[in-house]
Amino acid sequence: MLESDAVRNLQFDSEIRVAQQNRTEPRVFDGPQSITSQPRFSQRIPLPVATVEQNARGVQSTFIPLSGYDFLKDIPSIYIEQTFELNESLTAVSSENRFVVRSVMGDAIYAASEYSTDRNRMIWGSARPFQMHLLDKTHQEALLFQKKLAFGFMCCQPKSLEVWVPPGNILGRIVQSPTLFSPEFYIEDGASGNPIFCIEGPKNTGFCCFCLPKETYFKIHSGGELRASIDRKWMNGKAQYTTNIYFSDPKLTAKDRALILGAAFLLEYMYFQTRF
Repeated sequence: MLESDAVRNLQFDSEIRVAQQNRTEPRVFDGPQSITSQPRFSQRIPLPVATVEQNARGVQSTFIPLSGYDFLKDIPSIYIEQTFELNESLTAVSSENRFVVRSVMGDAIYAASEYSTDRNRMIWGSARPFQMHLLDKTHQEALLFQKKLAFGFMCCQPKSLEVWVPPGNILGRIVQSPTLFSPEFYIEDGASGNPIFCIEGPKNTGFCCFCLPKETYFKIHSGGELRASIDRKWMNGKAQYTTNIYFSDPKLTAKDRALILGAAFLLEYMYFQTRF
């Protein structure tokens, strides 16, 4: 997929068509900043999309999502597939990343488009601050992930990612935990700030767990019960690695699933986006 400086278009597959992005520059920061106001979003229009779902008894019912992240409702698993830019293949400089979030059946749920500056990509590489905009099937922004520049808990700046929904409501945060020998993160509720899930990576990965194998596994639990998992595997059919999310607990809400999806993007940049 080619990137245009004049018009930023995001290519969907047959389920999601071409949607034009906002041309305004992203609000990314090179250092600690005091945020005094929430990001502003345009009001969403009603979602004119209905999906047909089948319950355990085989009875079909129509489901109309009320918000963009409701497309994650009752989905057993999803995976994140990265699309690659032609100019990135021809040059040594990384471009803004593009992803497609797909269901287990392969249909596209969201198209994710990164906004970051050339300067931050060249200087900070995969540790760069960015905004990730996720568009749903109605061509509207369903979720926004915001990552600020942070150097890790050893520098008193734990890496984190915020999950927002239009028109400016924060769902929660994914925050790095100060552990030395295995990756650990907490998913915090946006309203209360209390941790609701713990993410644990593989054990014995080395000092500060900077280096993880290309195929790795994270478990997400709360109250001693496994609620979901994230892994990275090689997909033969697509000849690339994908980040896969499995929702083990069917009682997870759409909000919980959106926060876990945000966690998967943070892990993607921290451990698997290594090109500068």
